[in-house]
Amino acid sequence: MKRRPPYFDPHEVARLALGGRVVVTQRVVSWLMNHDYDVAETLVEVLSNIGAHGRWIGSVVLRSSEPADEYVVVGLEEEWYVKFSVDRGQVMIHVWSCCWDGAVH
Repeated sequence: MKRRPPYFDPHEVARLALGGRVVVTQRVVSWLMNHDYDVAETLVEVLSNIGAHGRWIGSVVLRSSEPADEYVVVGLEEEWYVKFSVDRGQVMIHVWSCCWDGAVH
């Protein structure tokens, strides 16, 4: 059985992240701050490295019926789990999860 590709182009995600076009949940902000990470810098680092250092692990459909991609990205000396969607109407990345791979938040 052939797997379908990710919903979102990793190079477009990197471009949007480098342009600061990122919206994030309070849960993600709290987790990053509680672990002494700069929220904006960390998100840009993780999201901009999806194409070069990321491994797509799957996609989901959120409760809002939006598709979201899930990746494990190597960066900042850790493996990061990130789940995001791209709002094509507003050209924004919506980050639903961003933490160390295997961490609970």
